[in-house]
Amino acid sequence: MKFCSITSGSSGNCQYIETENARILVDAGLSGKAIETNLKEIGVDPHSLDAIFVTHEHSDHIKGVGILARRYHLDVFANGNTWLAMENTVKQIETSKQNCFVNGEAFFYKDLAIYPMSIFHDCVEGTGFVVENQEKRISLLTDTGWVNSKMLEKMSGSDLYYLESNHDLQMLQNGPYPRRLKDRIASNRGHLSNDHAAEILGQLLSRKGEHVVLAHLSGENNMPIIASRTAREYLEKRKFHEGIDFILEVAKPKMNSNVIEI
Repeated sequence: MKFCSITSGSSGNCQYIETENARILVDAGLSGKAIETNLKEIGVDPHSLDAIFVTHEHSDHIKGVGILARRYHLDVFANGNTWLAMENTVKQIETSKQNCFVNGEAFFYKDLAIYPMSIFHDCVEGTGFVVENQEKRISLLTDTGWVNSKMLEKMSGSDLYYLESNHDLQMLQNGPYPRRLKDRIASNRGHLSNDHAAEILGQLLSRKGEHVVLAHLSGENNMPIIASRTAREYLEKRKFHEGIDFILEVAKPKMNSNVIEI
């Protein structure tokens, strides 16, 4: 499997996954043109795409869904409530290309096994994904303020964790946002902090060299160096060794991160 974070953060989110028989996007939160450009930069022809899987209806996740789906005749997958909530943004998509899943119920698409898990976010019904192909597994979890034991169980054993590390708590509390917005972000229906992300990784990693991509960093309340340092320091205290037990990077905003092959 190949994975690349096309863009990550409040300005837009889009991830690319490739197997022998499938090429999919998880979210398409930039313009269609921007996503096409970024895909071509990693050697992917947009005409070769098969589908878009949608996590939730916020604009930074669905901005390009409609145009890409129509232009390239892509399958689009979302749960029922998300379909209703994003209808006015994505506009008309061929009925035969509309696919509805139920959170908590696994399904198959081409050579992929997909498990959509419910998340804790201020949207109608958000979704995180565990994507498997043969013996390889990728977990994608952003836009959630909480992670429960069921989510941890489903993600456990992944080869790659694409995990939200949205904000540094001190930067958030000392920053310019109004109190109501600060409280929303820090709530259990907001976003994961750096500290929370590090704790989750401590529970998930199994010292087999898993890839970790810290994602959806706030441009106002976080910095890549702070997010990565928080994770590294927490894991080092628990005797995880970077480069041996895990490989860590931070997803880039508005541009491609590294293409990872697992």
